[in-house]
Amino acid sequence: MNDTKSMIKNALILFAITLVAGVLLGLVYQVTKEPIAYQDKLAQDKANQSVFASAQTFEDVDLDEAAVAEVTAAHPGVTIESVKKAVDGSGAAGYVIQVKSKGYGDFIEYTVGITNDGNINGISIISIAETPGLGMNADKVIRPQFVDKAATQFSVVKNGQLTDSSTQIEAISGATITSRAVTEGVNGAVSYFEKVLKGGN
Repeated sequence: MNDTKSMIKNALILFAITLVAGVLLGLVYQVTKEPIAYQDKLAQDKANQSVFASAQTFEDVDLDEAAVAEVTAAHPGVTIESVKKAVDGSGAAGYVIQVKSKGYGDFIEYTVGITNDGNINGISIISIAETPGLGMNADKVIRPQFVDKAATQFSVVKNGQLTDSSTQIEAISGATITSRAVTEGVNGAVSYFEKVLKGGN
């Protein structure tokens, strides 16, 4: 009898602890939800402005889901997250395509700025969690290589084998997977641009 009472008592204590923990987690989520969303928006706005400094506004563009599926099929591990039209004083200057690609450690998220006439302004990394000292160098090694390039399909080369800087990206030493992930994401953005956005559609 005492064992039954003890079990019921322990079960009630455990239930009370679980209930309180659940309520506290819910409260923490409600308190932090808006600040986290605000910080995410700031990071995206900064990335958009980084690849289209001349733009005054960025307007949401509906995704073409069929084209997104085609891009993902052609570039495994790559997804098109969103598209914004970059508008400057003279009108629409181009597009900012937000991409997510599978890196060595986790997904890498970044924006790719492509002008209406098919040039890449650059890329801006929003989030990356690759190996410190290797893949984490993508921002200073890979990102600058895409500035002011014609929007085309790029390949990755390593160990100083670069022969055509217009279509080749030199890999980060010791981080070829990260280098390929970023490059493949840019290729996916270019593919989406060619399929859906080229010509200011």
